[in-house]
Amino acid sequence: MKSRFSKVFSALIAALLALVLPSAGLADGDLPAVGQDISGFTSVTFEGEPVDGGIFAESDLTVINIWQRWCGPCWVELPAFKQLHEYCSSTPESDVAVWGALYYGDNVSQIQEAVDYVAEYGYNWNHMLLCETIEQAVAEEGGLFKVPQTLFVDRYGIVRMQVLGKIETFEELYGMTFELLEELRTEYYANTGDVNGSGSVDTADALLAMRYAMNLAELTPGAVTRGDVNRDGRLDTADSMLIMRIGLGM
Repeated sequence: MKSRFSKVFSALIAALLALVLPSAGLADGDLPAVGQDISGFTSVTFEGEPVDGGIFAESDLTVINIWQRWCGPCWVELPAFKQLHEYCSSTPESDVAVWGALYYGDNVSQIQEAVDYVAEYGYNWNHMLLCETIEQAVAEEGGLFKVPQTLFVDRYGIVRMQVLGKIETFEELYGMTFELLEELRTEYYANTGDVNGSGSVDTADALLAMRYAMNLAELTPGAVTRGDVNRDGRLDTADSMLIMRIGLGM
């Protein structure tokens, strides 16, 4: 009888853990965040500095790992993100930024605990507090929210991939990151100079870029990024001249 009770009890515990703790990472185009524009987010870093969607235009790909201080699966995958951060920092041509986003709910005491935790274990990539914009983007139907999960965001602030659950190894994370990066770069080069988003680059794009550079027109962050042909982080008259040359086939 005791043995049977133990088996039933163990099965119940396993079932509860399966509900609470996400299993191995699941990436799926049908997950809620994929395709959403989160470029309008605002938050603060662990150092108290403001941070917003402008970070996306600074890199070809931004990887945001959403974690919680007392989340076991989060502890398991953080070393993989440390390796990715170290690799990308030593290989700047990869143009990949790694961020952590701390989910703390209503328990603000977890913020300082998380700050101390990352300092203790050397998880010293950029970290911010999870904000409402990103939280709403990743929440499932009914507002259900799970950690850990990871977002892969393009230069325009669009979520291109969402992984729900922990990522087991650095090799798995590396593969996801650089496979997507290759796809994105193909798109970026195809769209370079297409300021108005028409699908082609012509003199109209050059004139629109010139108007923006002269503060005569407003553009979305995505349009500015497409117009930044020389990749110096801004859209100015030099870019408009380059776009004119592209439009004229020069």
